[in-house]
Amino acid sequence: MMIGAGERKGGLYYFRGIRMVKAYKTDGVNEVELWHRRLGHPSYKITQSIPYIGKNKCEELSNKSCDICLRGKQSRDKFCVSEHKVSDIFELVHCDLWGPYRNPSLCGAFYFMSIVDDYSRCVWIYLLADKKEVPRMLTNFFALVKNQFDKHVKMFRSDNGTEFVGMKNYFFEQGIIFQTSCVGTPQQNGRVERKHRHILNVARALRFQGNLPIDFWGECVLIAGYLINRTPSVVLNGKTPYEMLHGQPPPLKHLRTFGCLCYAHNQGRKGDKFASKSRKCIFVGYPYGRKGWKLFDLDKNEYFVSRYGIC
Repeated sequence: MMIGAGERKGGLYYFRGIRMVKAYKTDGVNEVELWHRRLGHPSYKITQSIPYIGKNKCEELSNKSCDICLRGKQSRDKFCVSEHKVSDIFELVHCDLWGPYRNPSLCGAFYFMSIVDDYSRCVWIYLLADKKEVPRMLTNFFALVKNQFDKHVKMFRSDNGTEFVGMKNYFFEQGIIFQTSCVGTPQQNGRVERKHRHILNVARALRFQGNLPIDFWGECVLIAGYLINRTPSVVLNGKTPYEMLHGQPPPLKHLRTFGCLCYAHNQGRKGDKFASKSRKCIFVGYPYGRKGWKLFDLDKNEYFVSRYGIC
């Protein structure tokens, strides 16, 4: 216990009075921050509900960011619903590539490419054996749009796949605005991503319905897109994508149950009066540009198109 203090001047010590000084104990960490750490970094809204801490003590820290919370619990911002709406067909198309699948389809495809028109929500599906076929299929699609609908694709949106980015020069030459999603954010290409999920849901259901082996996945995907285009949609106020694209309801009388057993007229008897007049087949789709049904012969294991059949 100190009883006095002084300073030396020459050879003498001169005593002086002792000033009374009070020291206040201070914590290095705020009480709110302390409990925030003790509880494993919950939000400050949760922290202020602790009985030991008042609400007023948390107000000063409500807008303060915690470095540990940002490093340990930071999440991505949510994606708002896009308010961009087009007014005509083919003003904006979305495209994505699915695959490769571990089993090739019967036609040798490992991928399928989906193209979705933003206005009509109509979908075009192409089976591909390799990614290198994407540029050729896209140029064929653009030609189809020009010749059949007298329209031009104005904007093309996809992810950052090399099969699409490699066509930048082509898009520039054709005057097409090429839009890509940011890396790691497929939500920005959500229109076609959701359409992929829709296609696969229908394709799986069709394969299970027909009890077909996995080798038929390509046919299931193609007919799924065909049926989706002819199914009323809530997004389109009860209209079908086909109707939005062509201006009239789609014909439905030709539809048959996928995977059902059917008998097609046998035109290869070649004068044999005792040969079977029908071929035992499975209905697997609707061929493009032909008035008939795509069938799979169970005896010969081959595809063919016929307009004669009992399903």
